[in-house]
Amino acid sequence: MWQYNANMIRTQIQFEKKTYETLKAKSNETGKSISEIVRRSLDRSIAAQEVDQKWARALSSMGKFSSGLNNLAEKHDDHLGDRW
Repeated sequence: MWQYNANMIRTQIQFEKKTYETLKAKSNETGKSISEIVRRSLDRSIAAQEVDQKWARALSSMGKFSSGLNNLAEKHDDHLGDRW
């Protein structure tokens, strides 16, 4: 059951009719309010975007640095062992 949370901010949002009908059906099916469904969906979407951005940053750094070793791919265990 939803409880009052002082961190909540009341706002208004408009949906296309089809979206609203889908949300209303999901609400009836799950027993959760439309607000709860929207909040959870937005939270998941924002979290997924943050993960995507982290991956994009990581992938964009590939190949930008040099170890100075010409055999790192073949001898990575040996080189790692030297560092650990």
